[in-house]
Amino acid sequence: MATKLRLESTSPFQGLPELVARDEGLFAAEGLDVEFVKRGADAPTKVDRSITDPDMVSAFASHGSAEQVGGAAMFNACEWGNYRRVEDSQTGSQQVGRRAIIAFGALMVAPDSDIYTPQQMANKVVGVPYHAGTHYLALLMLEGFIPRDSIKTCLAPNGSRNRRDALLNG
Repeated sequence: MATKLRLESTSPFQGLPELVARDEGLFAAEGLDVEFVKRGADAPTKVDRSITDPDMVSAFASHGSAEQVGGAAMFNACEWGNYRRVEDSQTGSQQVGRRAIIAFGALMVAPDSDIYTPQQMANKVVGVPYHAGTHYLALLMLEGFIPRDSIKTCLAPNGSRNRRDALLNG
């Protein structure tokens, strides 16, 4: 009888090994019956300029929500966001694998913007998906150019396409 393991669904950029193992039958070959369960049902889908602090939203909106209610045994997410999720966990979850998943990123402005340098971002609102790698990456990038208290953020949805579309739509 195969060992049952429930994992939160994943995206190729962060969970390619799991997806390949599933598709190639590698889990089954090791005696594992792996089921992927839906995650992120409460993830933000639009920009909310009234949410300006990560403490205003749950760290589990996009990752770890199924694990927190016993619906999954494991989830895959960026290391930086997982540090916060472990801190906020009500089930005693732990981070056992560590790797920064964000290898590159960019700060984007609208095509008609008069901002051309990171220094010009001081006191401008930057949309970030709180508790995700790109949230922390944006802070790191901006802290190289402007003081931390000059960095202003608001909640933006997960997914670069969603954030780009929100930017282009004003």
